[in-house]
Amino acid sequence: MYRGCINYIACASSGCQCDAWRTAAAFGGTWYWNRYPGCRFDSESESYGYSFSKELLEEWDWKEHYSGQPENERYLNYVADKFDLRRDIQFNSRVTSAVFDERADRWEVRLESGQRMSAQFLVAAVGILSARNIPPFEGVDSFKGESFHTSRWPKEKVDFTGKRVAVIGTGATAVQLIPIVAKEVGHLTVFQRTANYTAPLRNSLVSDETQRRFKATYPEIHKRCKETTGGFLHDFDRRAALDLPREERRAVYEQLWALPGFGKWLGNFRDIMTDRVANEDFAEFVREKIRARVKDPVVAEKLVPKDHPFGSKRVPLETEYYEAYNRDNVLLVDIKETPIERITLKASRQAIGNMSSMSSSMPPASTR
Repeated sequence: MYRGCINYIACASSGCQCDAWRTAAAFGGTWYWNRYPGCRFDSESESYGYSFSKELLEEWDWKEHYSGQPENERYLNYVADKFDLRRDIQFNSRVTSAVFDERADRWEVRLESGQRMSAQFLVAAVGILSARNIPPFEGVDSFKGESFHTSRWPKEKVDFTGKRVAVIGTGATAVQLIPIVAKEVGHLTVFQRTANYTAPLRNSLVSDETQRRFKATYPEIHKRCKETTGGFLHDFDRRAALDLPREERRAVYEQLWALPGFGKWLGNFRDIMTDRVANEDFAEFVREKIRARVKDPVVAEKLVPKDHPFGSKRVPLETEYYEAYNRDNVLLVDIKETPIERITLKASRQAIGNMSSMSSSMPPASTR
């Protein structure tokens, strides 16, 4: 949706005749489809909005440093209204094929409805975060309880009060969802394949003073994002971690850990992404932080990643994720030890013969 909007605005402002199609029923893109509890930015709000319009930047106020799904959806609809984007956009319209006719020098586009369109230029702005992946568990279609996918979450609030719920996966989506659902359910079973180096988000409200600073420094904010390695506000410390004495190095780690956002990853020493020894040094620091937050040492070790380097996958950011496993109503299952064999009418069956009873299940968009 973000790329689609900016491409549409650019084409329309240049005088082109534009037609656009969206599978969804409304604006929002990722933030239309992903509306599960806890869904929010993991990059700073001030760096996420469109930069092409000074007027838009002046008008919009971000309420949180890491904005939540409802506000993100409102923002995109605000943009749509301000720039009259709905005029030439068809919603509830899925493109099934786009074939380039070399003789006519045009694209032939076909929609699921049977409608056909012809265009000189075709821009594919489908994004990467809206396609859902449902693991092909045997018997998944036989489950008779409520079942939800985080990338197709219903608009209406889902009531989990007192229910037995299972979440499959502990990726970036699940670490946002689990702490909230755990407080509502009667019992929660979390099926984990791969433990992640998950770091604190440390979200907070944006003060009036900070809001004014955002608006006064947007050119500098956008310039920095264009210059950094990852396109975020953070950039690597040019020093090598292993060049510093251990005590000084650990002090820097603690400072980074106390910061909000991706600073622990993208603002770290440059060699943690290139030197295995340096990476392992910080990885062990993160493992210590995880162990300190989980009361049961057996559960803590299951949550500690040991099979991949820190930062080799996008680092999920969380709020009270590890504390969820300290609750009496939460059970963590390592599916590398006890794989899920099948889904039954009312439960999942694991390889060792255990049955996890559930009334609702949620396979997150990311099952990393």
